[in-house]
Amino acid sequence: MNLGVVGCGDFLRWQLPGIRASAHLNVTGVYDPVEEKAGRAATQLGARRFSSYESLLSDAAIDMVALFVPPMVRLESVEKAVSAGKHIITTKPLASNVPEARKICEVVGSRVRVGVIYRRTGDRLMDTLKSIFEAETYGKLALLKMDWLHHYPQWNNWALDPEKNGGPFMDAMIHNLNISRYLMGRPIEESSLLSLNLAHPDLACCDTERMTVRFVENGVADLFITWAADLAVYGLEGNDREHMEQFFMVTDKGWLLKPDVVDDRPVIRVSRAGERQALPLLEESATFYDLYVEAVLRDTPNPATLPTLEEAREDIERITLPGPGGN
Repeated sequence: MNLGVVGCGDFLRWQLPGIRASAHLNVTGVYDPVEEKAGRAATQLGARRFSSYESLLSDAAIDMVALFVPPMVRLESVEKAVSAGKHIITTKPLASNVPEARKICEVVGSRVRVGVIYRRTGDRLMDTLKSIFEAETYGKLALLKMDWLHHYPQWNNWALDPEKNGGPFMDAMIHNLNISRYLMGRPIEESSLLSLNLAHPDLACCDTERMTVRFVENGVADLFITWAADLAVYGLEGNDREHMEQFFMVTDKGWLLKPDVVDDRPVIRVSRAGERQALPLLEESATFYDLYVEAVLRDTPNPATLPTLEEAREDIERITLPGPGGN
């Protein structure tokens, strides 16, 4: 399939290796309103630079668009792509708010296919954990704990605006809300979200948020993120900043699981009562881009590694709706 990339900023930088490694995608066009970014991406991908989004969509040779654009313009971008009959791959958060996320789902319907990239997309660690919990060799996942600490975004003018992005949970911890749903593999019963501003009163949004998510069959996820600490920022051109993270899981049989490295190879460390095991990660069979193309061409469901439009909408609803279904 031929791909048109729309939005040639920092997210594309992180996606370049996967796009280049794809055997089933041919990038034929790129567009960004900043000509310098578009020109650089065109060179990197060997693609044609279009002068507008509309002109890219009018190219009949393009089958799919990668909408690597900010959430506040996602709805309009999706509407135009659907009207042009282009399949879509995009990223989280799906939209800035619940009404726009629901409208995107309504606009798409069954007209085209949409896949939403999250941190777990194409992540061997998450795929391995999923296989472990599905097998229940060590029991059922009972507790998932994730803490993130990093400086607030400084490379764009929208991430800190609650009307455009929604603060630290919507900006970043939504990744881990989706991970918790994926690994638990069962419905959410209730959740609560605490939002505070601890150190940066000049920010339009809060700098610290915590969500507790309770799943049916006695599962819980504790998700915490803070921008309160002024950690290092290595560059203002993109997401290059000091990042600190805690991540571990506990099963209902008392096993502790957490990522580790043994002999320079990533593993999953599993331990209980002094017994320790190191489980290798699953090998990647194909890029998630290739798996998605295969699903589109065969009209089969999205690969498990690539969340659906509905999942992405539900994540936003969970973060922003009050009451038992949200805050």
